[in-house]
Amino acid sequence: MVLIVVFWILLLGAGVRYSREMAPTALNRENTAALRGICAVEIMMGHLGIATGALVLYPNRKAGVLFVGVFFAISGYGLMYSLSCKENYLDAFLRKRLLKLLVPAYGVFAVEVLVRSCQKENMGELGNLLNPERFFNGTNWYVWELAGMYLVFYLWAKFCRNYEKGHWILLGLSVLFTAAAFWLQLDNPWYGSTLCFWLGIVYYIKKDRFEQIFVCRRAFLKSAVCTLVMIASIGIFFYVGGVVGNLAARNMASLLFVVVLLTALYRFKLGNRVSLWLGKYSYEIFLFHPLFISFFRDWIANDVIYCLAVMGASVLASVLYQICAGLPRTFPAFFRL
Repeated sequence: MVLIVVFWILLLGAGVRYSREMAPTALNRENTAALRGICAVEIMMGHLGIATGALVLYPNRKAGVLFVGVFFAISGYGLMYSLSCKENYLDAFLRKRLLKLLVPAYGVFAVEVLVRSCQKENMGELGNLLNPERFFNGTNWYVWELAGMYLVFYLWAKFCRNYEKGHWILLGLSVLFTAAAFWLQLDNPWYGSTLCFWLGIVYYIKKDRFEQIFVCRRAFLKSAVCTLVMIASIGIFFYVGGVVGNLAARNMASLLFVVVLLTALYRFKLGNRVSLWLGKYSYEIFLFHPLFISFFRDWIANDVIYCLAVMGASVLASVLYQICAGLPRTFPAFFRL
């Protein structure tokens, strides 16, 4: 198991390199693509740690909330970038974004239903293909929370007249969203890193201010303080529940993790062929790996082989899914030749 962790660290971390010159932005295209690949693997490793109980994977079990926060921050930054640079970006925004989000989610859900229906005890599972409640409960919470944040972003962008100052309104809406998830007693991942979506948007709007505060003046000292507070917040939500632990401390840890990461990316560049390649399939990996974690556990007793099988199958299924999803666009062009 240790070798698996070392292998992934070397494979994904080999592209990290220091630059003496400060980058114009932390979230350039290469860094963002590499982050998606790295975060997808880290989240998968955390879930494998839960499934196996492996001590060496234990840190990943609680770090998942931090890496999901990175996904939220990247999404918020990307939406704000598109809103600022593309004309009529909000036209049909919800339809386009929700289809892009939910179609792959339903595809993975359909694969799960088909796989389970092959087992004798689940012969009636096929009927759930058109069951919206089963689709909701059987789909990763991240999909539905991101869909909710798309709605929040759309309403804010549609009616806000001044984005420079109006981000506080977005923060209020995000806090209400988070508080509602907590009040409805949803699982704690629902409200553990939500505010990072707002942080990604604020980073785009206030990038110059962020650089002045965290990058240009005593960056190492400020990052160290943020890291210490982040570790303390992780300790709080590790041992304390309720509003303080599950709600406040989780979001604080996630926000500070993203702040430290953004600060570091002004001097460090990410990305090698593996992490950049995995970044293209990060969403599908995120969707597929819970299916294989559940399916392979009953078939593979050895934890090392089990982890390798889950990771390999998740990546392979993600690649195959994107190939199949692209066929309708490829065939018409082929037949026109």
